[in-house]
Amino acid sequence: MNDNRATTSVLAPPRTIRVLMVTDGEASFDRADFGLATVVDVLEAPALPWARVEVTKAHRERNLPALSADLPAFRFDRHDLSAYDQIWMFAVARGGRPPLEETELRAVAEFMDGGGGVFATGDHEDLGVSMCGGVPRVRSMRKWHWPDPGPNGEPVAPSIDGPDRRDTLSEGHDPLFQLNDQSDDVPQVVTPRMYATSDSPRWAHQAHPHPLLCGPRGPIRVLPDHPHEGECYVPDDLGRTFTFDGYDTAEYPGGLAPEVVAWSTIAARPAELDPRKGRLNARTSGAVGAYDGHRAGVGRVAVDATWHHFFNVNLVGDPTVPQDPVKSVGFAASAAGLAAFEEIKTYYRNIAVWLARPATQEDMWWRAVWAARWHHRVSMDLRPGSLGAPDLPELLRIGAEVREVLAATATRADALQWAGRFGVGAVDARLWEELRPSLDPWLPRAGDEQPGHLPNLVSSLLPELVLDAVLGAVVHAVAAEFPEPTEQARERVAGVDWAAVVRPALGRALEAVAGQVARTDEVLRSVGTTLAAAGGRERG
Repeated sequence: MNDNRATTSVLAPPRTIRVLMVTDGEASFDRADFGLATVVDVLEAPALPWARVEVTKAHRERNLPALSADLPAFRFDRHDLSAYDQIWMFAVARGGRPPLEETELRAVAEFMDGGGGVFATGDHEDLGVSMCGGVPRVRSMRKWHWPDPGPNGEPVAPSIDGPDRRDTLSEGHDPLFQLNDQSDDVPQVVTPRMYATSDSPRWAHQAHPHPLLCGPRGPIRVLPDHPHEGECYVPDDLGRTFTFDGYDTAEYPGGLAPEVVAWSTIAARPAELDPRKGRLNARTSGAVGAYDGHRAGVGRVAVDATWHHFFNVNLVGDPTVPQDPVKSVGFAASAAGLAAFEEIKTYYRNIAVWLARPATQEDMWWRAVWAARWHHRVSMDLRPGSLGAPDLPELLRIGAEVREVLAATATRADALQWAGRFGVGAVDARLWEELRPSLDPWLPRAGDEQPGHLPNLVSSLLPELVLDAVLGAVVHAVAAEFPEPTEQARERVAGVDWAAVVRPALGRALEAVAGQVARTDEVLRSVGTTLAAAGGRERG
């Protein structure tokens, strides 16, 4: 049963995430310095057993050499966007290029309002404004206009030079700061925003990065560096509406705001350390932005300060310096560089997973559960006699194993959100909303919001207990339904109503958790009363 070949054969086909990647100007999809071949390779590599990414490459130019695009001379209004889960825009052309026409903006807005995800990035000044400057949400989550504000009052983007440029270069291996330091094996360090579970006392505090910055070993804190990046920000006006070719769209439905989820820290340095660009002022600058449109019934959006976090020249080296053993190969120059690149690759994959439509995410969740059920670590630890009605300790034991297995492929953020939305939510939508502050720390909430009828301890102190019980119950239910890794099991899995399979076991597990929490809460209250009485006696 635990033979690796059998485990491989029983895995369900991965869910396909279809990405339309669009660029313009001098960018390409080949191995040139401003090429996207490396990031496409990372996305399409079979890194996840429960999902695979399929990239269609589109370029808005025609008759340029080495574009390596599947769709040259691309227009958004002349292509069926519904065939894709998400659109990635690597916008290079400046404001001198005509912007997207209203028919194209309508096509993109309808795609976004229909649940499609969008990722967008440019660089300093107005690089990228012609493609992205008018796209709802995208146009106000990142600065695109320069040297003047945009037509709707959008702020001016950072300049390429001057002491307030967004220069994220980290000190490399040679003296001074130079442009091609962006191609060495030393990344910039970023600060991810951390989200705390609600109502947690300081001694039980837990915090998590945004799902975009959640890695298998913790928060992702590195990105490629560059001497003049753009900037992500949060707009003041959340009520703007637009009409494109007769189609009306609210930019931020319900007033749900985007967030900056990671910042670059720019250290001050004197002019003599950078003879080319001069003095640099210290500051922080928005590196990554996110809008969780799923909470408002539309698609999610992610933006990045610069496409230099994705281009070949910042990842695999600068081809113009073949004599330099570090800058000619980029992150591959050292073990530390390769480790940083693995974190960056996870960021790329996180974008694809997070932007996926809710139905796609649910498919990925059940495939991840299916893969975890057959993982050798879990399958060896399942006790056949406990598959019928395991008690809480057994559920927690297996749930902890499943959580660690998922952490190798699905991030902790995905496990938290998916276990709640598609696990607990499959049993009782109201219950999920009450547990959500514990299992979904990214949920916008008022400062004094309290959880529902379950004991407060479940949402303030024991999110791990809830998560492990859910994961243990789900995998136990799947194992009871599919005890052997046969070809018949693999064929049957495609038509399974997963919610129906796990609902009874999950309901029993949550009842057991509630009972345990109530008992623990009673003990803590009793101890608290005793401590208070003792304190009173001492004061007397």
